[in-house]
Amino acid sequence: MSGNWRHPIPTPDCYLMSRVLYDIHHQSSHLQRYVADPDDYMKDIPLKPELKAAIRDNNIGVMYLEGVNPLLLRAHCLGLRIPEGDFVASLRAIEPMLASEAQNG
Repeated sequence: MSGNWRHPIPTPDCYLMSRVLYDIHHQSSHLQRYVADPDDYMKDIPLKPELKAAIRDNNIGVMYLEGVNPLLLRAHCLGLRIPEGDFVASLRAIEPMLASEAQNG
């Protein structure tokens, strides 16, 4: 299976966002650089500004909709000590969009 729950084939944006989260939380020097200045950390990553903003602003719902692996999203929240309530609220905020997609196919 080459797809994920959002795309028949994961998009380049999905890959890049996932890669950013993976690197941040698997290499301590990356986490330190990211925490110090997320925008500077991502300056050379070829992502659209709104997707970089989703990472920087910890918009879990947007990252999920782009197809980022939920385990990476959870690890991101744990690594940055984002409260569980914020994580869940960001996912709940996209429920209406997901329900609409399901109804409209």
